[in-house]
Amino acid sequence: MFRLIGNVSKKVYYEAKNASDLNKWRLDNFLKDSQAEGHLVSQYDAPEAMVIVKGNSVKSKEEHLRDLLDEGKYEEYRRITMGSYSRDIEIYGSGKDVPELINRRKKIEKLFRQGVTNTAEIAGEVQASRNTVNYGLRELRKTYPELRQKRARS
Repeated sequence: MFRLIGNVSKKVYYEAKNASDLNKWRLDNFLKDSQAEGHLVSQYDAPEAMVIVKGNSVKSKEEHLRDLLDEGKYEEYRRITMGSYSRDIEIYGSGKDVPELINRRKKIEKLFRQGVTNTAEIAGEVQASRNTVNYGLRELRKTYPELRQKRARS
């Protein structure tokens, strides 16, 4: 992808798949022929100086991840950021082998997703301290960006 961009205004005048099409468009629109003293004179009359720029269609990984979050594609975001790790290993860290910890954090996640944002309520339901609930929510937010937007209240 090539673009014809104004040097000062940075306005994109035209885009084309290859540079030759872009050049052809530029010459068709800004070249004026006139008859002067018996021979043909070509005059290039563009509104400003222009530059042909090769457009970079490849985004950086950070831009791509940010776009996924903006579009709400959380599953794809997790797939890219987590790689080949299973969900329990990434979320539950060192407690991945302790079934009680895994089940407690899954209950915390379930309650939080149901809309219970008060950590005291969650702690009462799960029968754990509020610090444990806060830690569990912090671990969940690392992997689930959609939970970052909903903040738990103390």
